[in-house]
Amino acid sequence: MLNKDEHHTSLLQHKPLRQQKLRLAPFLLLLGGMVILSALLLLGWQVYTTNNASSSTNSNTGQRSAQDDSPTQNPWDEYPDVYWQTLRAQVAQRLHMSEQQIQDNLHATLLANVTADGKKNGISSANAAKWMNDLASAHGISQTQLHTIKITAIREAHKVLVNRHILTQQQADENMRMMNQDDLNFHMVEAFSGGDDSNGQKK
Repeated sequence: MLNKDEHHTSLLQHKPLRQQKLRLAPFLLLLGGMVILSALLLLGWQVYTTNNASSSTNSNTGQRSAQDDSPTQNPWDEYPDVYWQTLRAQVAQRLHMSEQQIQDNLHATLLANVTADGKKNGISSANAAKWMNDLASAHGISQTQLHTIKITAIREAHKVLVNRHILTQQQADENMRMMNQDDLNFHMVEAFSGGDDSNGQKK
């Protein structure tokens, strides 16, 4: 059992510890509050950014759907007859055939599905490509040579539009760069279809 002096000494030793704990308490409370506040702010930011991303995605999806529903308008859809005339002449010359022979072949094969109103039933790019490949193959022309013929003919037809000041050289170059393989295939059908509706579009 402690005597009076020892008990007093013990109290004096423990008093600084209690004072130190009391001084740390506000700091610990403040630190805990900051941690909780930071967590709440982070959670709120995540919710905000997630909602914004979702809204942006929905908006873009709606815009794409609206664009997909609308018909695609290409610059060459409004080209004058002289373009298609030049294209026909260039292709026929390089295939060593007459324009009429190619037109007759087109109508007897690919366009044999023409309905009474003159509309063609679902001509795909693959069908158009097969028609041209078969035609070229029958005349000993490879697919690589056929591709070169298409590109050269289209370039020459654009040159006519530039020379007649219908297009600038820059416009012609840009329009040709826009063309993909599907466009090349449908170009050939359009040129030799004799003014019929081609792939759902008219010249």
